[in-house]
Amino acid sequence: MPKVKVGDIQINYTLHGEAGPWVVLIGGLAGGNWQSWTGQLPALTKEFRVLAFDNRGIGESDSPDYPYTTKMMADDTFAVMDAAGVEQAHVIGKSMGGAIGQIMAVEQPKRIRSLTQTSSFAKLDPRGVRILENWRNSVRHSGWEQFCRELLAHFFTAEYFEQNPEGVARAERALAGTKRTVHGYMHTSAAVETHDTWGILDQIRAPSLLVCGGEDLVTPPRQTEAMGKRIPGAEVHIIPRSMHGFLAERPESVQLIVEFLRRH
Repeated sequence: MPKVKVGDIQINYTLHGEAGPWVVLIGGLAGGNWQSWTGQLPALTKEFRVLAFDNRGIGESDSPDYPYTTKMMADDTFAVMDAAGVEQAHVIGKSMGGAIGQIMAVEQPKRIRSLTQTSSFAKLDPRGVRILENWRNSVRHSGWEQFCRELLAHFFTAEYFEQNPEGVARAERALAGTKRTVHGYMHTSAAVETHDTWGILDQIRAPSLLVCGGEDLVTPPRQTEAMGKRIPGAEVHIIPRSMHGFLAERPESVQLIVEFLRRH
């Protein structure tokens, strides 16, 4: 797969689909590698060309050992778009990826055809910050594999755990098998914790869709609804009986996104 040099690092990216407008996928803190979008790619590539990549600090992209910011990762995304020849695109960001998309939409609005944020945030609330602290402590003291087992309790409902043990097991194996350094995770987590775009959400002019799981503890629905009120013309959808990983637990929800992209 191709790589692009961004400053002092290399970012790994991949292209999918044969025709249609471009869609750029930006992953989150837990699944910031392009494979985390595997479940959504079939629906998207039927109508769109898709650019996906590994965030800095994960997968086949470099993992530099210095502080990261979401602004830095927005610049990474624009550099990958430039390398792939993508002038304008629909941007879909998952959790942290949505936060990165906010910065992109404000800084270079002509390049953002639309912005979709799933399970995202403008600034974490105190409980979200506490969850991040707990996750970092788990990675430090228990290691990545054990952390992945703990993490999924925040991603899937009790009903999903009970009815889809194989789905949970697949997600756990995928996360545990992801190439990742501890320092890369810590720096990415710190970028999430310091992200604050609440004061500039009203500057986003791209058509916007915000989608959140109705039982999400990390980025709760009330935050998504509040963001929707700040972003001009934003559409908000809350997916019942789902949590932070609603795209995996409720795979049919990707059709909300596809229908939104068709309209824009």
